[in-house]
Amino acid sequence: MLLVSSTKRMENEILKRKPVDSRYEVFKEPNWWQKWGLEAFIILGGLATINLIFFANAYTETDTVNPENAAQLGDFVGGYIGTIFTLISVVLLVSTLKNQIEASRIEKFENKYFELIKMHRENVTEFGTDKYNGKKLFVLIIREFRLIQKIVKEVATDLSLSFTDEQFFSISYYVLFIGVGPNSSRMLLKALSIYGSNFASTVEKKLNDEETKDRYKKERNLEYTPFEGHQSRLGHYFRHLFQAISYVDDQKTYINKYDYVKTIRAQLTTHEQALLFINSLSPIGKSWNDIKLIARYKLVKNIPEDFFDPQKEINLTSYFPSDYFEWQENQTASS
Repeated sequence: MLLVSSTKRMENEILKRKPVDSRYEVFKEPNWWQKWGLEAFIILGGLATINLIFFANAYTETDTVNPENAAQLGDFVGGYIGTIFTLISVVLLVSTLKNQIEASRIEKFENKYFELIKMHRENVTEFGTDKYNGKKLFVLIIREFRLIQKIVKEVATDLSLSFTDEQFFSISYYVLFIGVGPNSSRMLLKALSIYGSNFASTVEKKLNDEETKDRYKKERNLEYTPFEGHQSRLGHYFRHLFQAISYVDDQKTYINKYDYVKTIRAQLTTHEQALLFINSLSPIGKSWNDIKLIARYKLVKNIPEDFFDPQKEINLTSYFPSDYFEWQENQTASS
């Protein structure tokens, strides 16, 4: 029994000494003062106020005590103790009200939180083609993205232009998101103008060709015509996803934010997480990295190793700590 108790104490000490990884969102239990500071202030302030009576002249003008004064002292002590109990009652009442307010805040938060999750599911359900609907469509979107990336690299090579892997991802996502067409081409040319007007117009011209679209649609088994953009799908999808996660992140109550966001992450398929990462690399999705939501909440931790070819596409691990991904955690646990 003594050995078990000693071992338990050692484990507790180790847990206390374990450093908190500030790279990720970690739930911090409120300390004693945060939990009971108001109650402690009321007790200490109340006791100090009650004991001020001892400084009155009636209790300091003589050192002798007679029976009559003793009786009066007894009445005083009774009243004094009663006042302390009254003070304790006030403290308990304040504590109860404080806990009720906190519980009400959490309940209000959770009601909206689960409503946001429900809306997210409904948004995904609305995605679809004749054969692919909901989350399955993200498989085709990633397939189209890789096709666009291939074409963009070919254009860059033909024009003797050199871009980083991240720039290729950003350019390809612009094309995927905006697309080409009567209105989309104008928007795309403006978005890609920072990479050179000749490059932008060449990419637009190559993609805005009906024969090219039909050929790649058949080659890549796409259920829709490629290169026509996904603003109507992905625009509100990512806006709503960002709203849901930032809503949790903005909470001031003492909740485990990581666990709540983990529930949202569990709704995302591998291809959704991959597309979220791609989105975050472009100016369209820069807000994700501005407040480090993807890093702190490990929003893309379930992307498998080598999902993106580190040689031909992008080195995913260079953007995150060495223990970020699920497969990295598994490797660490097995070693």
